[in-house]
Amino acid sequence: MKAVIALGSNLGDRQAHLEAGLAALRTLGAVSPSPLVMETPDESGRGPAYLNTVAILVTEESDPRRLLESLLRLELATGRDRNAGRNAPRTLDLDLITTDGPPGSWTWETPEALRVLGAELTLELPHPRAFSRAFVLEPWRALSDPGPCGGAIPLK
Repeated sequence: MKAVIALGSNLGDRQAHLEAGLAALRTLGAVSPSPLVMETPDESGRGPAYLNTVAILVTEESDPRRLLESLLRLELATGRDRNAGRNAPRTLDLDLITTDGPPGSWTWETPEALRVLGAELTLELPHPRAFSRAFVLEPWRALSDPGPCGGAIPLK
């Protein structure tokens, strides 16, 4: 499966957290990072500015729910504090924006290792707010160079 992943960080060494996020994504498959990294204000107004970018991930995983679970595990492994609450400042945020599979909405029981996130996980593809966020769209557009993953998923 080919997927667009948004990466963001607004705590500590933000650039190092993005680089750690890209390295972590490489454990899941081939990664083509955008050449564009944007600094944007925290939408909640509660935290420092974010660094944001996107990457294309080509993975053998074919189930978007399992991919989301993998992204959530990577966030935790790279130091994200999920006890801080929704939209709290974070070391690393990995959002599944879309895949080359069909769109859809899913709700399923959270695996034991991710129970800090609640009893159920939800996923909507494409991400419902991605197409109104320049910090997703601009780095995604900058992926016009096909790189090792065979090109970006087109903007829909």
